[in-house]
Amino acid sequence: MDLRQKVSRLVSSSISLREGDDHSEQFRRLRDEVVELGIGGYTIFGGNVDSVAEMNRELSEAASHPLLVSSDLERGLGQQLEGGTVLPSQMAVGATGIPDLAFAQGWVTAVEARAVGINLIFSPVADVMSEPENPIIGIRSFGGDAETVASFTTSFIRGCRLGGAAATAKHFPGHGDTSLDSHIELPVVRAGAAILENRELVPFRAAVDEGVPAVMTAHVAYPELTGDETPATLSPGIVDGILRDGLGYEGLVVTDALLMGGITETWTCDEAAIRAVEAGADVLLMPDDTAGAISAVVRAVESGRIAEGRIDRSVARIDALLSWVASRPAPGEPGGEVDEGVAAELRESAVLESRTRAWQNPRHDEAAIGIARRAITLLRDDDGHVACDASHYSAERAGFYAVVEAERPANLLYLRSELAESLTGATISVADAETPAGDVDAMVENVACKECCVISIFDDIAAWRGRAGPAARSVEILRRLIQACPKPIVFAFTGPQLSSLVPEARSLLCCYDGSPAMQVAAVEALLGKVPIRGHLPVAVPGLYDIGHGLERG
Repeated sequence: MDLRQKVSRLVSSSISLREGDDHSEQFRRLRDEVVELGIGGYTIFGGNVDSVAEMNRELSEAASHPLLVSSDLERGLGQQLEGGTVLPSQMAVGATGIPDLAFAQGWVTAVEARAVGINLIFSPVADVMSEPENPIIGIRSFGGDAETVASFTTSFIRGCRLGGAAATAKHFPGHGDTSLDSHIELPVVRAGAAILENRELVPFRAAVDEGVPAVMTAHVAYPELTGDETPATLSPGIVDGILRDGLGYEGLVVTDALLMGGITETWTCDEAAIRAVEAGADVLLMPDDTAGAISAVVRAVESGRIAEGRIDRSVARIDALLSWVASRPAPGEPGGEVDEGVAAELRESAVLESRTRAWQNPRHDEAAIGIARRAITLLRDDDGHVACDASHYSAERAGFYAVVEAERPANLLYLRSELAESLTGATISVADAETPAGDVDAMVENVACKECCVISIFDDIAAWRGRAGPAARSVEILRRLIQACPKPIVFAFTGPQLSSLVPEARSLLCCYDGSPAMQVAAVEALLGKVPIRGHLPVAVPGLYDIGHGLERG
């Protein structure tokens, strides 16, 4: 390879196949980058399992070298691709208190990812969730205790390894203590070396010891460590210094997306690419200008700013990861049959309800529902309203309501169908922050006529949103509904921090996310069909200590 070919291998582009995107134009652009520019890989957003599998095969055949094909799969393949399994969030997994369930989460994700041609999974999130107002980590983290996060992180990595795909621990050296979204602007963490050592670095050290194949850097500044507000992604002291020299990490270093505001508000695309390589990154993820980033790094090598040996080392790490993946056929592929050791570990985890045939089920629904049933956490139940039988929720006595995000409304299909199947005549009235005031007033009047109300709120972490938790008006609507009902039961399909926003909710359960499995498990918990036994994985200001291992039902 000549210099430009080697540098091109370091650059990873992306393709968005989400609804509303021009898929044909996206594919033409990506194919040109793969074939003409010779980039090293790409990240997939959206699409479905059949079309993405075919696209990956076509691009693999057209490329002159193996490709790193990646995707953000923190909640399973279904987070991005229709037809894949949607798993509960990492905080839901952490709430189970069972690290083996993180193993199952990683294993299911890897098996399905490999089936469609994805070999690099941007998960697990190894950040310790220590800032309640964090707008971008939240339920993406396993929790707020460093040792617990480390245990679940390493279990996930092992699951990915056995499933045949490479895991990526992110966002080094830690994004949990931030109050800004690095997609929009640069967060600054003032914590010093002692806090970093005893909190943020604990899960990453465990991941390195576990042999994690890839680590993603954070667009977060640590001035107490570096002396300035250079983001970790561009800091040699953090990447080469702390990660490589301090933790002894020898694997692949991937930047977070270089088009994010935490980088672009200060650095040009060209300079960011050069500085990331100087810092120690091996993969330059999603620069604004793919061709420009390649040319900028080439010029930096030609001018002597970057040694060509530095590029060679990154190419060697990329090739090593690809060779490892090629040597690990996933279950279901030729040579990838599940051996008894894997089967035994799955049996031991109990996630599949004593079944060991998960590799024969492309959707892995049992894994998702097994996690969800163990995750639901009782935050408050002062009046003992939770876990009643179906007769308690007759159409005459009970009402069902939901508050959702206006910009990204939740799919309530599973909640609706489970209620309809269990409770004759049960329907859900829905509001969001843009619902007209008159309609909200009518809903509140209806609530006041009911003896018991089940009120759900759905809110999800979203890039570029810049706020933690639901919109202020959504919280206002939720509080009005709670105050109007004599016996309100609130299901929070969001993080447990919601508790501090709704002190009126005397019966409050945390379901962490709106995944299909969590919706199904919530109805089961409501009707007393499964015990409520989740652990609170993070500290919540103003919430009493519920204790670990609380069980109801």
